[in-house]
Amino acid sequence: MSWEKFDEKTLNMIKQQKEFEEQTAKKLTSLSESAENPLIKALLHSIVLDTTKHAEAYKMLIDLNSSALVGNESEALGKEEIATHLKNEALMLKQAKEISQVIEDKNIKQVVLNILEDEQKHHRILRQILTMLEKESKEWDAYLYDLITGFP
Repeated sequence: MSWEKFDEKTLNMIKQQKEFEEQTAKKLTSLSESAENPLIKALLHSIVLDTTKHAEAYKMLIDLNSSALVGNESEALGKEEIATHLKNEALMLKQAKEISQVIEDKNIKQVVLNILEDEQKHHRILRQILTMLEKESKEWDAYLYDLITGFP
């Protein structure tokens, strides 16, 4: 998988944003832990998780910038393990949908609908990872076949 490298200015902006996201997550973690109201605690923790996710996404961009090639992940991650998680996510998606259909209170329903949305996103991401791993495996198989048979 190829990746266009960033110029120095863009890379520095991304690095600064990553640091800012990490600092914000740390501060919000303390605030979340000190909250006594379970709703406020959960909402703040949700923001911490998203902010941490953003910092990790910026780190991924930084890492891809330094090595613009993604390595062979198929064996390390295990396609079967990803496929198992994909099945688990499908079950969580189904169950969250069933729960959302029986809840009548609109505020509580919205919490469950937000969970449902996350489960849909997780399912999509795992499908994409599995597709990437399968493609990568086929490309390596073709490369090794060409190497062994001497046909580039």
